[in-house]
Amino acid sequence: MTTGAIARVRLGTYRFPLREPWPSSEGPQTAREGIFFVLEDDEGLAGVGESAPFPGFGMESHGSSLSALRLAARYAIGLPPEHFLAAAADLPRLAPVVASPGARAAIDLALHDLAARRAGVSIARLIGGPDAATSVGANVVLPRLAAGPAAEAAREAVAAGARTVKIKVGGATIAEDVACVRAVREAVGPGVAIRVDANQAWSESEAVEALRALAPLGLEYAEQPVTAGAIDALARIRAACGVAIAADESLLDLRTARRLVGARAADVFIVKPMALGGLAASRAIVEIARDAGIRVTVTSLLESAVGRAGALHLAASLGAGGPHHDHGVATGGALADDLVPDFTARPGLIQLPSGAGLGEAIRNAAMARTEPLRVEEPA
Repeated sequence: MTTGAIARVRLGTYRFPLREPWPSSEGPQTAREGIFFVLEDDEGLAGVGESAPFPGFGMESHGSSLSALRLAARYAIGLPPEHFLAAAADLPRLAPVVASPGARAAIDLALHDLAARRAGVSIARLIGGPDAATSVGANVVLPRLAAGPAAEAAREAVAAGARTVKIKVGGATIAEDVACVRAVREAVGPGVAIRVDANQAWSESEAVEALRALAPLGLEYAEQPVTAGAIDALARIRAACGVAIAADESLLDLRTARRLVGARAADVFIVKPMALGGLAASRAIVEIARDAGIRVTVTSLLESAVGRAGALHLAASLGAGGPHHDHGVATGGALADDLVPDFTARPGLIQLPSGAGLGEAIRNAAMARTEPLRVEEPA
């Protein structure tokens, strides 16, 4: 076996309650379930990843992701370090995880973590080079609230350092949504960016009506106003409303990225490594976006600290950004429990976790929740 080759695999599961139910296309979610996946090399180094499927993103179930990881683990044994990143890029062709983006994301992150540890650098530096940032601007997310509470929450967030506020809309009447966004704008002033996220809640006609009413309030963009598959409708809404459109649930893979570009349906790609199958797949989509002049916002998917750190490193790998490059990685506060104290609790600028790879404290905490998996090398 090559020195530094992968020698062992570990697995563990978690279930962390959410402080408040989180909206999804399949109804409010009250907890996050996930799987920790660890690759250990024959020199004692380890890399950790996470699978945490979420309803509405075309992902596998928790159970099928666990099964996929068990089946795929055997292909990791014996993999030499010089092939770690190539293997991450090839995961969409690995049979056990073809239909499992969460499982691919877990393996991909573990490979990147281990590769970065061997190189003695952060994952951000490993994939982004010397231009990678060491901190990431992060927006604050407001749940669906009445105008008064939303304005107060936004005011507090900006006072704490937030430069961008994302407001969940679409769960009330259009008039109520407009009143909420107007109250937030008045509370934070013109210098703070405001994004809205409808989570597929509107019909095409409702989206046009709502966004035309919201446009005078100076939105940075509106995220996923209609259902994921309605890419042509996204294009029509974009043309009709004078508001930049961000594709989130519509962005599933390279094929849908190219379709969104061809349809001129999006100004912004919401890049979620967990939903897209990992960092390698996400970086490929970032390149498509850059070639098309489409901006990128990296966001987490309410994962544990492992998945959020992975998304943070991806965002940092894109380089330093300004107020309009704030990413959606400050979501740890939604969890009532987690691996480590929340390093993404405050919006504004978030520092990368300390240590090479993903971050030492996060890796150690995840490994403590795993057990060795008995696997054999493929024939």
